[in-house]
Amino acid sequence: MKIVAGIPAYNKQYQVCGVIHAIAEYVDETLVVDDGSADNTAILAERAGAVVILHDANRGKTAAIQTLINEALSRGADVLVLLGADGQHNPDEIPTLVKPVLHDGYEFVLGSRRLKESKKDGKKPFIRPFGQFVLKPSWGTITKNDCSDPECGFRALSRRAMEVMKFRGAGFTVEAEMICLARTHGLKSTEVPVTEVYIENGLTLNTGKHEFGNLKTIFSWISEERPLFFFGVMGLVLAITGLVIGAKVLYIVTTSGGVAIGTALVSMLC
Repeated sequence: MKIVAGIPAYNKQYQVCGVIHAIAEYVDETLVVDDGSADNTAILAERAGAVVILHDANRGKTAAIQTLINEALSRGADVLVLLGADGQHNPDEIPTLVKPVLHDGYEFVLGSRRLKESKKDGKKPFIRPFGQFVLKPSWGTITKNDCSDPECGFRALSRRAMEVMKFRGAGFTVEAEMICLARTHGLKSTEVPVTEVYIENGLTLNTGKHEFGNLKTIFSWISEERPLFFFGVMGLVLAITGLVIGAKVLYIVTTSGGVAIGTALVSMLC
C-alpha cells in the first residue's frame, strides 16, 4: 500500500523542511503544493525531498488540497495523509491516522483534538472556543452524528475517498466540505485522537477567517441537504425579530405618543 503525504504550503519556508523530514519515515512519498508563495518555500521543500507542485498564484487552501488529491491519485496513492506545513500536526501520529484505512476498512479518517485520549501542546487562540461552540451543533444538523473536531486538517483518505473529493468552495472551507462530501458519498468514516498543537504567533492571524469560512460552507450545505429545516429556521428567526422590534415600536407609541419611523419600517420588513 502506497502512503503519500500531502502538504498545502503558502510562505512556509522556515517550517516546511522540518515537517518533510519528520514525516519521511512514515510515508512513501511527500507532495507539497506551493500555493503562490512569495518566499523560497518551493525550493526548500524540493531540497528536503518533496515533490513540489506550483500554483502560479495564491488560489487558497481548497484549491491546494484539490491539487494534492489529484496528484496523489495520478501517482497511484492508496492512502493520502493531509497535514499542515507549519508543524501544527504531530508526524509521529501518522501511523495512528492511517491504521483504520489500512487494517479496518475505513475510507475517511479525521484526526480529533477533542477526544478524551487527545493530548494538548501549546496555547489555544482566543477565537477557537467560539468557533467550536457554533460549528459542532451545525455539523450535527447536516451529518446526523457528532463530529468532535470538524476543523482539524490532519486527515487520512483512502483511494475511493480521494476520488469523490471534488470541491466547489474556495479558501478556508475545505475541512467542512470534505466532511459533507464524505457523508454524501457514504464513506466509512471514523475519528482518532491527535495532539492539539498551537504555534505561538503562527495560526491566530487566519483563525477567524478559517472559522467563518467553515461556517459559511456548513450553512450552504444545510440549505441544500435540509432546505425545509434551513429556511424554516431562517423564517422563524426573522419572524421573532419582527415581533421584538414591533413590540418596541408599540412601547414607544404608548409611552411617548411618537412613532419611531425607522424602527417601524424595519419591523415591517422582518
